[in-house]
Amino acid sequence: MYVDEHDAGLIRRDEGWVAVSSNAEGGRQDPRRSLGDFIVELESAGTGPVDPELCRRLWVGSAGRARFAKSVLRAAAAAGVSVDPESATFSEWVAELCPPLTLELGPGDAIAAAVLAQLSTVSESTTLRVLTAVSDDLLVGTGFRDPEGVIDRLESNGVLIRVDDVARGTLLQIPTLIAAKLRHDLAAGAGPVVASLLDVLIDHMESAGTVDADLLGDVLLLARHGGHWALLQRVTEAVGIPMFLLAPRPACTAFRLLPPKVRAAWSGLEFFGTLAEDIAAGTTAGTPAKIRTATVRQTGPGMLRSRLPGTLDALDPATVELGDVRREEQPTIFVGTVRSMIGLADAGRHGEAAEMGMRAAATIPSARARSIVRLLTAIALHHAGASRRALSLLNEIEGPARAGHIDGDFLLPAIIAWTALISAISGDHERADAHLVAAVEPSSEMRSGPGPGESSADPVPQPAVIIDELVTPARRIASALRALDRLDLDRAKRELDALSTYPELRTLWVYLPYIARSLAVLSAEAESGLLFVNDDAERFRDSGVLSEAEKDLLALGRSMVFIALGQLRWAEIDRERLSPACDARIVLDVRSTLVAGRNDEAISCADTWFYHHPLSPRSRAEIAAIRAAAKLRRGDEDAARSDFSTAVSLSAWVSSLLPLALLPLSDRKLLVELTADSPAWAEAAAEFSDTFATPEELITRLRTIGPVSVDIASMPQLSAGEAQLIDFLARGLTVAEIAVELQQVTGTVKNRLSALYRKFGVSSRAEVLSRARSFGYLA
Repeated sequence: MYVDEHDAGLIRRDEGWVAVSSNAEGGRQDPRRSLGDFIVELESAGTGPVDPELCRRLWVGSAGRARFAKSVLRAAAAAGVSVDPESATFSEWVAELCPPLTLELGPGDAIAAAVLAQLSTVSESTTLRVLTAVSDDLLVGTGFRDPEGVIDRLESNGVLIRVDDVARGTLLQIPTLIAAKLRHDLAAGAGPVVASLLDVLIDHMESAGTVDADLLGDVLLLARHGGHWALLQRVTEAVGIPMFLLAPRPACTAFRLLPPKVRAAWSGLEFFGTLAEDIAAGTTAGTPAKIRTATVRQTGPGMLRSRLPGTLDALDPATVELGDVRREEQPTIFVGTVRSMIGLADAGRHGEAAEMGMRAAATIPSARARSIVRLLTAIALHHAGASRRALSLLNEIEGPARAGHIDGDFLLPAIIAWTALISAISGDHERADAHLVAAVEPSSEMRSGPGPGESSADPVPQPAVIIDELVTPARRIASALRALDRLDLDRAKRELDALSTYPELRTLWVYLPYIARSLAVLSAEAESGLLFVNDDAERFRDSGVLSEAEKDLLALGRSMVFIALGQLRWAEIDRERLSPACDARIVLDVRSTLVAGRNDEAISCADTWFYHHPLSPRSRAEIAAIRAAAKLRRGDEDAARSDFSTAVSLSAWVSSLLPLALLPLSDRKLLVELTADSPAWAEAAAEFSDTFATPEELITRLRTIGPVSVDIASMPQLSAGEAQLIDFLARGLTVAEIAVELQQVTGTVKNRLSALYRKFGVSSRAEVLSRARSFGYLA
């Protein structure tokens, strides 16, 4: 048998050295026996007859070392304890009572066995990585010349065995009893061994983005028991909350009851320590399944705000000066960055949050922590109006997140949900639909068992992933928006109902009034229904400072309802609240002109804006439909047919029927009949085949939907000059004073006032002001 001659059997510990047992120490050898010889020798131990099956298990657990196995039997018999070679608890107990273990190993191989004994089961690739990296540090930089040979020698000696795992394949393992004894004999010098081993394994977790559950459990317990707090903090960033899903019991053990000084010094350990204690408090039986369920519950909707409150004073990665600080002593920026980004988002400073996230992502070593920061950066970019950059960033992190996905984790579902939402809003409906399909429903395992105070009959389903508030709201909003596009009002209503009971939406609440108002415009059967929804939608208002885009969405929904009611002055007030970059201003203006009955003006405006570069394809489809209606009212059927066919084709292209459905019903029905033989309907039927089985079903829906929207407003429609006159009258100006303001003669002003009175059907200043207030022209 070959041994490495340069291996001295010593492990560095600070300034001294600690010996590792091997046959080189001159102790009495305990050679490996065959199973038959092993049984014969055990029967001579004087502990009575030994069950053959127990002998076999002892032979495996002790790697065929009969003298070691006899000492195990004697210790168990003396204490009256049943022998259980596979039990970690029994093995750790009996290892303290047995004499030192001597193996037929060279010094270097003995060190390798002692290192691998710190772990339960590992893959061969991880074993090679550990032996290569750890030995360089422990063996004065010389390392093992042949780590593959070390594995072969340990296997041939029975000290390393192969076990088959259905999910993970073939793994390597030091037999339980031998591993416990090696750990015990190494206890005095375990500190540097464990620290070096942990550093290697955590490095791999940080860079690979994938985590082995058993290995994670070993790492957590080794770091906690050895007091390696900096390394434990790195685990929190490399794995995060999913550690409670992958290794439930070790995670709870590692983070419960941390020393107060440790929690104060390490922000990540403070967070996970509190979480572990809350999970334990809410779990009566500490089974892995119960711990997983409690983890999901303790990180459910509304919990993130209290567990990780936003702050504007947390660490900014741009200000961190690392210098010559050792890696394990570097300040942790992940938790501080997340808290700062949440604080900036709550303050409506999304651009700053995105900038901070991009800076931090370049400095965080953990692949998972980096992906989380980039997810939050993408969300901030979306709120800041940079949807294309947000989608690009989400696309970059989706692949790695998919490769390292853990069942019950939020990262991949959140990436998918936000990609679907941002795509739906920005008009990339193909991507939105693909990601909504990918957003699978939660697994039954994660839903099992009601929480404290809940009954199994509770109608609201429990979240299936941790930090669900980053997943479900975005997914349901995207689904509702796409349902509206397809005129699937039942689906949109179900999503709205679910969202309205969701505990934590942050600023995403602004989508609920828009969805509710859109549903009302498309389905209300009486004017009162529109009026009620327009007022009732305000109940969704929640906390948070809104971005410009979110303010636009609120104003758009209100203006849309006022146009449907024919209350054009109120619609104009909300339209003026839209930001200059919002192309909905153009569409609302042209739509209002149509409802006001100014058809020539509507056509002129539509012609002006139709080819305007910043106009989105969907807005262009709406402009084409409105122009078709205006031309039909003028009696130009050929032009109307052509424009409406264009609108139908554009609607199919942008995968939204709303540009057609938002036309007044009377105009829409005539235009549908006029274009019944157009090939554009075949395109539309193909695009919306999942919702409508035949083109006839689609056309029938367009003939009946939105019955309340008015085609011509019954209220007086005022020009800018007439609105100005109303304002002068409300201010109490006399005819002479108005003439001065307008730089017109009094006779002209009197004529204009008479025309204004006739438009309102009144004959006095008081009456015209009263009517103007009732129509919304005055507050």
